[in-house]
Amino acid sequence: MSNEREREAMLRARAFIDKLTVDAPDGDPKAIVEDENRFFAWDNEHRSPKTGKTFLFDWSYYIGIVMEGLYYMYEAGAGARYRDYAKRYLHAVETGGRLNRYAGYTPDHGVDCYKTASLLPFFMDEDAELKELADALFDDLARKNARHTEDALGGNYWHVWRDEKPPRYRVWLDGLYMSQVFLARYARKMGDEETLRRVAARLRWVNENLINPENGLLYHAGNGKGDVCPFHWLRASGWYQMAQADALECLSGDDRRALSADFEKLSRALLRFRDPKTGMWNNLIDQSAENGNRAESSGTAMMAYSLQKGARLGLLPAELGEAGRDAFVRLTEEKLKGDALTDVYLVAAASGEDNYRNEAYYMPQEGKGVGPYIMAYAEMLRRG
Repeated sequence: MSNEREREAMLRARAFIDKLTVDAPDGDPKAIVEDENRFFAWDNEHRSPKTGKTFLFDWSYYIGIVMEGLYYMYEAGAGARYRDYAKRYLHAVETGGRLNRYAGYTPDHGVDCYKTASLLPFFMDEDAELKELADALFDDLARKNARHTEDALGGNYWHVWRDEKPPRYRVWLDGLYMSQVFLARYARKMGDEETLRRVAARLRWVNENLINPENGLLYHAGNGKGDVCPFHWLRASGWYQMAQADALECLSGDDRRALSADFEKLSRALLRFRDPKTGMWNNLIDQSAENGNRAESSGTAMMAYSLQKGARLGLLPAELGEAGRDAFVRLTEEKLKGDALTDVYLVAAASGEDNYRNEAYYMPQEGKGVGPYIMAYAEMLRRG
């Protein structure tokens, strides 16, 4: 990969990110959150004239991951305005240490409700209200909703618990990222070793029970060995890759060493399925790009982020970090078209059916791709 190609990708990425977020003329977080008819530019799930801001409203995980990516840019030296934008968003959905009426929080839904909370520990030391909100959400997830975990699942949560009913496959890879990164960061900040041990145990259960022994890839979801949703969906694996990179940053000792070995093993398995022509991964990782299966942007961005971060933290060999940088450049060249990141698959449920090939679901400017793309860009910045 030439330095010129990398520089060009970085310039294009920065212009795209700024125009979408901090420089967007109608992108003020407070104004968007408080107006039921306004949406963030990357919010494709809520933009419906029939329903308005229903379901998770502005406290959705794909809003949170964009904000988290902006905070990572601040950490990488891009400037305080990225951090400030994310903090303005958090205060827009917060009132007196609780999520306000604009947020639309639904604690009876499932683990998706907790992803955005993983941004809060970065502000806990300086902001009493955000600390109070983090405390409340940790108590809600770790204690009140502990009834939605099972010892037989390694202590993992059901992915959803609407009406107190679990889904067909109770543990989804998606949910490890949504819940465990927040728990790990909060627990590390508070010195809560018991919670950190639980996080490690939940990751170990996934590594021991949801990997296909024939190709080393993770199934989208499952209840244990032999009872799995039999698809290797790229974004699900991407969520889990990011969960490993972010949670391992908070772990230490034997847990960190053992889980780092698992992280590397899975990373190498995934790299075997990377398309050498595009530098990306297909939506169904182990299947060819045909019949609605194409190179997909969100999962590729997640790989670019997790491989780079894993190498930076010493969890992965340097060569895997370089593969992540190359994936970011190739993704930018292939899928950043004008002012939009294209070919982000909107949604796929772990139902046991093949719902991973809907051509209409490959969308531009989708938060589930934009957020990880910004995170991957932040990792590129750290290297300079």
